[in-house]
Amino acid sequence: MRTLFKPKQSKTYSNHALSIKMGSVSCALRCQDNEIYDKLQRLYHDFLTDEPTDVTIEMKPVNRLSPEDLSTALSTTRYKHKGNRIRTTSRIMRGQYDLARRTITITGERSLVDPNMESNHLNQLLTAAYYSACKIKYDSRPPAMLVHACGILRNGHALVFTGPSDAGKSTIARLCGERHGEVINDEMLLMSRPSPGGNSITIQSAPIIGDLLPGRNTAAPLRCILLLKQSNKTALHYLDKVAAHLRFMRQIISPVCIGQKDKRSVYSMIADFSAEVTGAIPVYELEFNLDEKSLWQITGELEGVQGREEWN
Repeated sequence: MRTLFKPKQSKTYSNHALSIKMGSVSCALRCQDNEIYDKLQRLYHDFLTDEPTDVTIEMKPVNRLSPEDLSTALSTTRYKHKGNRIRTTSRIMRGQYDLARRTITITGERSLVDPNMESNHLNQLLTAAYYSACKIKYDSRPPAMLVHACGILRNGHALVFTGPSDAGKSTIARLCGERHGEVINDEMLLMSRPSPGGNSITIQSAPIIGDLLPGRNTAAPLRCILLLKQSNKTALHYLDKVAAHLRFMRQIISPVCIGQKDKRSVYSMIADFSAEVTGAIPVYELEFNLDEKSLWQITGELEGVQGREEWN
């Protein structure tokens, strides 16, 4: 486990621009609103970097909707593209992009930067910016992809807990506390491709808001993936490569770039990445009954027999 970047102080930045590190790319957030700028700086403190920017997001906050109207709009909002423009079906956001110049200009509701907002718009914006920056920098093969999962650092390695919504990822994070490891993120993680000629995969924290705010920007080697299933007991079952591949690919965040419309290439990227990862790392189904003691007991047993392919 290692901390990747030292936090930067506010005086490092000029013209109200924060450069946020996401894996091997850098996304700049530019905002002239002092209050929002200060909030963003506190929120992404451990992810700030002085590295060259791969894509810049120009944020122009407005006040049009009440908090109640905004919360209602977020639950039904869809994003649409036309030419180089992007807008939502509600009134929460509109903008345009020019990836040749590596810029995205967004006009959106001020409250969208509130970490407590039910459907956090910043997560969606940074996710799109990350994959857009990867397209610019790496064409159609990003070195790491975003996965909807909770990551826990234990004994120098990362355990990844993933599954459908409400499967228990945030519960895992709460049960971890400070006794059983360190939560990387309880919403989304960056997962690298296997290293050339080996099976080493790196898990890295991402500036994504879940039930917990983003923590340290750290990275660690992945030990295994645990697909959560709510149950009346806690038990582990090794998954064969086919089952692991099909189930894990559903948890990969769609690598849609801003302005991209080719759904077939997006699906191909997800399928290829899932096959690479599950071909290199053991994947288990974790039946989970929300009991803290049994959870970490069976997790500890798993860590002690890494590589074993059968659980009863």
